[in-house]
Amino acid sequence: MEYCPQCGSSSLVQDEEGGEIVCSNCGLVISHRIPDRRPEWKHYSFTKDDRERVGDPLTFLIHDMGLSTTTLEYDLHSYSISRILKKNIVESGDKSLMKTLSAIHSLSSKMHLPESVEENAALIVRRLWKKGLRLGRNCKGLAAASLYVSSKMFSMPRNMREFIINSGISRKTFWDSYKKIIQDTGIKKDPRTIDIMISKIVNQSNLKGEVENLANKIVEMARDMKIVDGRKPDGLAAAAVYLAAKKLRHKVNQRKLAKIATISLVTLRSRCRELESIINKLQDSF
Repeated sequence: MEYCPQCGSSSLVQDEEGGEIVCSNCGLVISHRIPDRRPEWKHYSFTKDDRERVGDPLTFLIHDMGLSTTTLEYDLHSYSISRILKKNIVESGDKSLMKTLSAIHSLSSKMHLPESVEENAALIVRRLWKKGLRLGRNCKGLAAASLYVSSKMFSMPRNMREFIINSGISRKTFWDSYKKIIQDTGIKKDPRTIDIMISKIVNQSNLKGEVENLANKIVEMARDMKIVDGRKPDGLAAAAVYLAAKKLRHKVNQRKLAKIATISLVTLRSRCRELESIINKLQDSF
């Protein structure tokens, strides 16, 4: 309708809030059931500014990617539907996956890991689950190992001991899960883990960039001399940083470095003795 049937005016106003079309000349309400074509916004949090047009985003941390159906058990009919849904979850094998994903979220929150690392760990576990691996018996071990691998993939090195202690599992359980992930998913070990650990130790020790550069040179020469093989990256990184800092006359404490790298003083001193011969070959670098 383009004209008011009462006064013939073409000045019609569409009120989207009230769903009405009103004549601005005589005030006649021409229609009061017009559809609202604006996007429908919903609030999924307590803040009014957080508006979304759809539901919660998909996530790997939920067994069905966040597309689950929930029912309120307020009567017998809804209770029956809820039982059927829970039964389907158990029969489909999702129960073991749910336990493992829940363990990942719990451990990640405890260690204050970012959401990207948590989501990637859940994706790693899903790959194992699709290959038919039983997850229920070793959910904590898989959670710790997948988060450990994920943190390395995102260049956020955390010591293996941190995951073992926070998850409350044994060292053997962790290594069994870690080997299973490496073998079945095809994820390769990162050869630059030592370099990343050096950067972490230098930053937490408030040392200068020149220390990091020299420590990396020490590690490169150690690789050429086959000293790196068979040794943990944490100890080599801490020893390289300590020797580089001493050579550049920066104040550094062995006990502090060992605590940052989560190694013992004995390990740090042993790695330092192995790398001291390389320092003499770097005299021309200063």
